Amino acid sequence: MDKQLQSPLLIETIGQPLKLSAKDTYAHLQNFLFSLESSPSKTQLERLTDALGVEIGQILPAEGERREAERKEARAAAKAERRRLRALKEEVERQAEMEGLVEGLEGEIEGEGAEGDMENGAVEADGEEAMDDRGDVEYGDVVDEDEDEPDNDDDQIRHEQERAEDESMESADEA
Repeated sequence: MDKQLQSPLLIETIGQPLKLSAKDTYAHLQNFLFSLESSPSKTQLERLTDALGVEIGQILPAEGERREAERKEARAAAKAERRRLRALKEEVERQAEMEGLVEGLEGEIEGEGAEGDMENGAVEADGEEAMDDRGDVEYGDVVDEDEDEPDNDDDQIRHEQERAEDESMESADEA
Protein backbone atom coordinates (compact mmCIF):
# COMPACT_ATOMS: atom_id res chain seq x y z
CA MET A 1 0.00 0.00 0.00
CA ASP A 2 3.02 2.23 -0.11
CA LYS A 3 2.74 3.06 -3.77
CA GLN A 4 -0.31 4.22 -5.68
CA LEU A 5 -2.08 1.75 -7.95
CA GLN A 6 -2.39 2.57 -11.61
CA SER A 7 -5.79 3.45 -12.95
CA PRO A 8 -7.30 0.79 -15.23
CA LEU A 9 -8.36 3.54 -17.63
CA LEU A 10 -5.70 5.82 -18.97
CA ILE A 11 -6.92 8.94 -20.71
CA GLU A 12 -4.38 10.58 -22.94
CA THR A 13 -4.99 13.79 -24.80
CA ILE A 14 -4.43 13.67 -28.52
CA GLY A 15 -4.56 17.36 -29.09
CA GLN A 16 -5.15 20.68 -27.48
CA PRO A 17 -8.43 20.89 -25.53
CA LEU A 18 -11.01 23.16 -27.07
CA LYS A 19 -13.07 25.53 -25.04
CA LEU A 20 -16.75 25.39 -25.95
CA SER A 21 -18.37 28.72 -26.44
CA ALA A 22 -21.82 29.46 -25.06
CA LYS A 23 -23.23 29.33 -28.62
CA ASP A 24 -21.71 25.90 -29.24
CA THR A 25 -23.03 24.63 -25.90
CA TYR A 26 -26.49 25.98 -26.73
CA ALA A 27 -26.43 24.27 -30.14
CA HIS A 28 -25.32 20.94 -28.61
CA LEU A 29 -28.02 21.13 -25.93
CA GLN A 30 -30.71 21.93 -28.52
CA ASN A 31 -29.71 18.91 -30.61
CA PHE A 32 -29.50 16.68 -27.54
CA LEU A 33 -32.98 17.67 -26.29
CA PHE A 34 -34.66 16.28 -29.41
CA SER A 35 -33.32 12.80 -28.66
CA LEU A 36 -34.62 12.71 -25.05
CA GLU A 37 -37.95 11.30 -23.94
CA SER A 38 -40.24 13.39 -21.77
CA SER A 39 -38.95 13.26 -18.21
CA PRO A 40 -38.00 15.56 -15.34
CA SER A 41 -34.39 15.62 -16.53
CA LYS A 42 -35.51 16.73 -20.01
CA THR A 43 -37.53 19.54 -18.43
CA GLN A 44 -34.50 20.65 -16.45
CA LEU A 45 -32.32 20.59 -19.58
CA GLU A 46 -34.96 22.60 -21.46
CA ARG A 47 -34.85 25.23 -18.72
CA LEU A 48 -31.05 25.28 -18.84
CA THR A 49 -31.09 25.61 -22.62
CA ASP A 50 -33.65 28.42 -22.48
CA ALA A 51 -31.60 30.28 -19.87
CA LEU A 52 -28.44 29.85 -21.95
CA GLY A 53 -30.31 30.96 -25.08
CA VAL A 54 -31.54 34.10 -23.33
CA GLU A 55 -28.01 34.79 -22.07
CA ILE A 56 -26.40 34.55 -25.51
CA GLY A 57 -29.25 36.35 -27.25
CA GLN A 58 -30.61 33.41 -29.25
CA ILE A 59 -33.95 33.57 -27.43
CA LEU A 60 -35.83 36.66 -26.28
CA PRO A 61 -36.53 36.81 -22.54
CA ALA A 62 -40.28 36.86 -23.25
CA GLU A 63 -39.90 33.63 -25.29
CA GLY A 64 -38.15 31.92 -22.36
CA GLU A 65 -40.95 32.98 -20.01
CA ARG A 66 -43.58 31.78 -22.50
CA ARG A 67 -41.92 28.35 -22.72
CA GLU A 68 -41.79 28.10 -18.93
CA ALA A 69 -45.51 28.99 -18.74
CA GLU A 70 -46.25 26.27 -21.33
CA ARG A 71 -44.33 23.73 -19.24
CA LYS A 72 -46.32 24.72 -16.13
CA GLU A 73 -49.62 24.44 -18.03
CA ALA A 74 -48.66 21.02 -19.40
CA ARG A 75 -47.67 19.84 -15.93
CA ALA A 76 -50.97 21.14 -14.46
CA ALA A 77 -52.97 19.49 -17.26
CA ALA A 78 -51.21 16.15 -16.70
CA LYS A 79 -51.85 16.42 -12.96
CA ALA A 80 -55.55 17.21 -13.54
CA GLU A 81 -55.84 14.24 -15.91
CA ARG A 82 -54.27 11.90 -13.33
CA ARG A 83 -56.68 13.19 -10.68
CA ARG A 84 -59.65 12.75 -13.03
CA LEU A 85 -58.63 9.17 -13.84
CA ARG A 86 -58.10 8.39 -10.14
CA ALA A 87 -61.54 9.84 -9.31
CA LEU A 88 -63.16 7.75 -12.06
CA LYS A 89 -61.42 4.63 -10.80
CA GLU A 90 -62.56 5.30 -7.22
CA GLU A 91 -66.12 5.93 -8.43
CA VAL A 92 -66.16 2.62 -10.32
CA GLU A 93 -64.86 0.81 -7.22
CA ARG A 94 -67.50 2.47 -5.02
CA GLN A 95 -70.22 1.59 -7.52
CA ALA A 96 -69.08 -2.05 -7.61
CA GLU A 97 -69.00 -2.16 -3.81
CA MET A 98 -72.51 -0.71 -3.60
CA GLU A 99 -73.80 -3.25 -6.13
CA GLY A 100 -72.24 -6.03 -4.07
CA LEU A 101 -73.92 -4.73 -0.92
CA VAL A 102 -77.28 -4.47 -2.68
CA GLU A 103 -76.97 -8.01 -4.03
CA GLY A 104 -76.01 -9.25 -0.57
CA LEU A 105 -79.04 -7.59 1.00
CA GLU A 106 -81.33 -8.93 -1.71
CA GLY A 107 -79.90 -12.40 -1.13
CA GLU A 108 -80.54 -12.12 2.61
CA ILE A 109 -84.12 -10.97 2.03
CA GLU A 110 -84.77 -13.81 -0.40
CA GLY A 111 -82.98 -16.29 1.89
CA GLU A 112 -85.28 -15.53 4.85
CA GLY A 113 -88.29 -17.07 3.17
CA ALA A 114 -86.51 -20.08 1.71
CA GLU A 115 -86.56 -23.24 3.81
CA GLY A 116 -83.69 -25.68 3.77
CA ASP A 117 -81.10 -22.95 3.37
CA MET A 118 -78.77 -22.64 6.31
CA GLU A 119 -75.86 -20.34 6.93
CA ASN A 120 -72.50 -21.30 5.42
CA GLY A 121 -74.19 -23.39 2.72
CA ALA A 122 -75.14 -26.33 4.97
CA VAL A 123 -78.27 -28.29 4.15
CA GLU A 124 -80.62 -29.05 7.02
CA ALA A 125 -81.32 -32.73 7.63
CA ASP A 126 -84.37 -34.10 9.43
CA GLY A 127 -83.79 -34.34 13.17
CA GLU A 128 -80.52 -32.44 12.99
CA GLU A 129 -79.84 -30.33 16.03
CA ALA A 130 -78.62 -26.86 15.13
CA MET A 131 -76.14 -24.92 17.23
CA ASP A 132 -78.87 -22.45 18.16
CA ASP A 133 -81.05 -25.28 19.53
CA ARG A 134 -78.38 -26.37 22.01
CA GLY A 135 -78.17 -23.08 23.84
CA ASP A 136 -74.88 -22.19 25.50
CA VAL A 137 -72.51 -25.08 24.99
CA GLU A 138 -69.55 -25.36 27.31
CA TYR A 139 -66.70 -27.81 27.52
CA GLY A 140 -68.00 -31.26 28.43
CA ASP A 141 -71.66 -30.44 27.66
CA VAL A 142 -71.73 -32.15 24.27
CA VAL A 143 -73.21 -35.63 24.35
CA ASP A 144 -70.69 -38.25 23.26
CA GLU A 145 -72.03 -40.18 20.30
CA ASP A 146 -69.12 -42.53 19.74
CA GLU A 147 -70.04 -45.65 21.70
CA ASP A 148 -66.82 -47.50 20.92
CA GLU A 149 -64.50 -44.88 22.42
CA PRO A 150 -62.86 -46.04 25.67
CA ASP A 151 -63.36 -42.68 27.36
CA ASN A 152 -67.09 -42.97 26.71
CA ASP A 153 -67.15 -46.28 28.62
CA ASP A 154 -65.40 -44.64 31.56
CA ASP A 155 -67.99 -41.86 31.59
CA GLN A 156 -70.85 -44.36 31.53
CA ILE A 157 -69.35 -46.32 34.43
CA ARG A 158 -68.82 -43.11 36.40
CA HIS A 159 -72.41 -41.96 35.72
CA GLU A 160 -73.77 -45.33 36.85
CA GLN A 161 -71.71 -45.12 40.05
CA GLU A 162 -72.99 -41.59 40.72
CA ARG A 163 -76.59 -42.72 40.20
CA ALA A 164 -76.08 -45.62 42.56
CA GLU A 165 -74.64 -43.29 45.20
CA ASP A 166 -77.53 -40.84 44.73
CA GLU A 167 -80.08 -43.63 45.08
CA SER A 168 -78.38 -44.96 48.21
CA MET A 169 -78.36 -41.46 49.75
CA GLU A 170 -82.03 -40.97 48.89
CA SER A 171 -82.93 -44.28 50.46
CA ALA A 172 -80.89 -43.36 53.55
CA ASP A 173 -82.67 -39.99 53.75
CA GLU A 174 -86.08 -41.65 53.52
CA ALA A 175 -85.28 -44.01 56.35
